[in-house]
Amino acid sequence: PEKGGDEHNLKKQKAAYEILSDPEQRAKYDRYGLEGLEGGAGGAGGPEDLFSMFFGGRGGGRRSTGPKRGEDVNHPLKVSLEDLYNGKTVKMAVSRQVLDGEPKMCTNCSGSGVVVELRQIAMGMVQQVRRKCPACNGEGYMAPKKRQREVLEVLIEKGMKNESKIVFRNKADEKPNMEAGHVNFIIQQKPHPLFKRKGADLLITKSISLNEALCGFEWKITHLDNREIIIKSRAGEIIKAEKDNKAPFVKIVQGEGMPSHGNPFVRGDLYVLFTVEFPEDGDLKPDQIDMLRKILPGASMAIEYDPEVAEVAHLQLGDVKNFGKGGVASHDRAYESDEEGAGGAQQVQCQQS
Repeated sequence: PEKGGDEHNLKKQKAAYEILSDPEQRAKYDRYGLEGLEGGAGGAGGPEDLFSMFFGGRGGGRRSTGPKRGEDVNHPLKVSLEDLYNGKTVKMAVSRQVLDGEPKMCTNCSGSGVVVELRQIAMGMVQQVRRKCPACNGEGYMAPKKRQREVLEVLIEKGMKNESKIVFRNKADEKPNMEAGHVNFIIQQKPHPLFKRKGADLLITKSISLNEALCGFEWKITHLDNREIIIKSRAGEIIKAEKDNKAPFVKIVQGEGMPSHGNPFVRGDLYVLFTVEFPEDGDLKPDQIDMLRKILPGASMAIEYDPEVAEVAHLQLGDVKNFGKGGVASHDRAYESDEEGAGGAQQVQCQQS
């Protein structure tokens, strides 16, 4: 107070110093908190309570008195699409640490898992440094431990998705005075050579000839449950190269997707993405072309023109990526390329007469 300090705060600092300086008081504080020092059986104390003493409310109050839970352990589990479709139970062996005796409170930290060191920074001012107890490795209690091997039956349910979690509660390492964590198996879906999956839907890609696209097709697939399914076009059904909005041409087989997780009797759809293979130049003979022209609708009509006046232009294969790069720009680039090939551009010098 003589130096202008707040008398109320100085009293709090002095009380905190007395608590932490007295081994018996500090043990009660570490175990029961501030309420324990007042005769109650409160929760274990920490820096939050002391900050509250110093600064009036900082730290958020008392900590929960419920049992802590240890760290969870995650194991990736690679699963085929067939097993996710049909369901399967696999046996997985895990090794974990278990307690082999009655836990005892660590006398070094009085069960708090931390030790508090005091450093004097000025006359009547101390700083507390909190660190993990080296004797119990921060667990607060000590007990004999051993390794235990256990075989878990992991149920892969129908329709489970990639990154789904199968949880075995309290099967992780045991620690004294602490609830064991969980063992989680994380589904990692393997790629499939035929099917692609999104949610409960499946997708396959199918290339068909122009003949099949116009006249019909049928082909066989083996589904994920080994059923043989014949996919066949209806009479008069036409498969286009793309939709009117330029999107890929897709049709579906309803109810032949994946079972829904939790309700396997409801299934998604099987999407078929088509690509139509057209004949190459020269594949069709003149008589075949004449026949197709007569059969197919929308044949090109002959036009009248004077060959002495009109110019006939033939098409060459192009790339839309080059659109906008023609004209003078392309000729200039070709000219520069020729000069570079002849030894590079010559420096122009000017002389004033």
